Amino acid sequence: MKLEVSVTDGTNGQPADGLSVRLEQFGLDGWRRIWKGTTGEDGRSGCAVNPGEIDGFSRLTLETDRYFATLGLRPFYSHITVELSGGEPHDRQELSVVLTPHGYVVCGAG
Repeated sequence: MKLEVSVTDGTNGQPADGLSVRLEQFGLDGWRRIWKGTTGEDGRSGCAVNPGEIDGFSRLTLETDRYFATLGLRPFYSHITVELSGGEPHDRQELSVVLTPHGYVVCGAG
């Protein structure tokens, strides 16, 4: 599965550069991280996971507290977690996120 994340900072309408993102898989021992990255100047972070590595539930977490701290702001949400139900191994999924210190909107497309 290929997962693309695009994050826009709603306070200024610009791409969110430097936002930490991680993808975790749920298994018998709980959650385990299978990928970690950071958004670039364009606000995007892409993750390519081997087919079969994600089977069932996974979650994507955006570390908003660290991002807003670099801007001198204190967010209401320390992080944003989006739980995903999986998909076909060769699917391409895209999540668009608009965030502010006190709210966020997530839209997905497959």
